Amino acid sequence: MTGFEFIAKAFKASYTDIAKRLNMTPSAIADWASGRRPIPKDKLPLVSKLFRIDEEYFKKKELTEVEKIKIEINYLERLSKRDTEQIPDTYTDDEGNQHETYFWYNPHEGELRYKYEELAYEELVLRIKRILTHDFALDMEYQRTRNHFHVVKELTELLDQDDGTVGIMEFEDISKEEAQRRRNLADRVNSISRMLYFLNGGKLHAFGKIDEFDEELFKLLRKFKIIDTKLPKKLKELDDPFDHRL
Repeated sequence: MTGFEFIAKAFKASYTDIAKRLNMTPSAIADWASGRRPIPKDKLPLVSKLFRIDEEYFKKKELTEVEKIKIEINYLERLSKRDTEQIPDTYTDDEGNQHETYFWYNPHEGELRYKYEELAYEELVLRIKRILTHDFALDMEYQRTRNHFHVVKELTELLDQDDGTVGIMEFEDISKEEAQRRRNLADRVNSISRMLYFLNGGKLHAFGKIDEFDEELFKLLRKFKIIDTKLPKKLKELDDPFDHRL
């Protein structure tokens, strides 16, 4: 999906509507979005101004996950600015008297909060990839270890953030595509959380029911002597008695 196509989809803008605003034909806009034809240089500033997004995003054949999330945040922030309103309410003081008050309600707050969390995770993944790639050129073991320590530390801090809003998000009206996207991110975060838990001396049984991923990860960390936590008795019985690697 090209940058233009993703932006149009994120902003829920039809090619017909975009064409009217740019005095173009819908087929021309469709060609730009699909990448069949490049956006003419004289039209690129107009497209950028229409969405208020940098021109570089529209020229890309594929956006990174971080860029996609930033565009979605851009859109949600605009909706928030437009749709946030004061809602009347009442409260009762200590003496039993009722008072009228107002509170600000943003219908996009839950989704926007989730996108910021998703952005933090994806940016951290990118940083990990950059550090691991850079490590191939490092000769100093101390520098490599220090880099990795900071990554693990930030991962731990990120995964430890929980303000109790998960339950609220379950009641959001979101598309099946967005719901699946959130489940995928949750799976990735949970996988890293389990690894950090094991690294901190945690035992496999703490997760309750043992699934294949937990078992394989636990054994792999022990095999390479990353953790020294003993195998649970149940796993010892299932383990090959002639396999001395663990």
